[in-house]
Amino acid sequence: SVFAYGNVKSVLRTVEKVLGYLGPSPSRTIASFNPRTDVRRLRGFYHRFNTSRDLAVLFWIIRRTLEDYGSLEAALRSGLRPEDSDVGRALDYFCRVLLGFGHEQFYPRGELRRRNGVRFFFPTPSEGSACKRLNLYLRWMVRPEDGIDCGVWTDVTPRQLVIPLDTHIARISSYIGLTHMRSPGWAMAVDITRHLRRLHPDDPIRYDFALCHLGIAGDCPRKRDLQKCAQCPIVAICRL
Repeated sequence: SVFAYGNVKSVLRTVEKVLGYLGPSPSRTIASFNPRTDVRRLRGFYHRFNTSRDLAVLFWIIRRTLEDYGSLEAALRSGLRPEDSDVGRALDYFCRVLLGFGHEQFYPRGELRRRNGVRFFFPTPSEGSACKRLNLYLRWMVRPEDGIDCGVWTDVTPRQLVIPLDTHIARISSYIGLTHMRSPGWAMAVDITRHLRRLHPDDPIRYDFALCHLGIAGDCPRKRDLQKCAQCPIVAICRL
């Protein structure tokens, strides 16, 4: 999910490359990843402004997380309380932990600076980011298996998830009254999720895929289109 930005074809090409680097056993590749020798295999990789070094640091971060916590789920769980209404605080903790592992072998002077590309993989709610790609990852891992999501994590509940906010969700949510906010960010994502929770308290982001794909498929125009709007299943509540 960290590469889920840009056009779909580019994202799919990047995912194929990354899976190629990981080979038939991704977990084994990560567990044995050696920054001194394995970085060479990643040379030439890029995804828009992310480079082979960013990918190498990501592999290293995941390896260190698995060594210290046993799983990415356990790392997130360490920052999550059962009474938390959403995963915001846990994501702050999760990103701080992962970015805190040693990066000395990757950067001059051993410093991870704000402009380094790997930081783009781990934005935080406390800085106002919508954390779309992290929330997308959590949706895949936490929501029950339904042909779209995987449902392999059990220590986070679907009710604590926050909608992966992209331009389509922000736009369509404003059309149908799920938010009156104008600036896409963490506050808007939480606001939309809060309204969806009124429809389904235990699984508010079950509606994410359907709403998002109204925009992706071009079925929801930016300006009223009599033909398209007449066929829309939610036209009765749309304010466009």
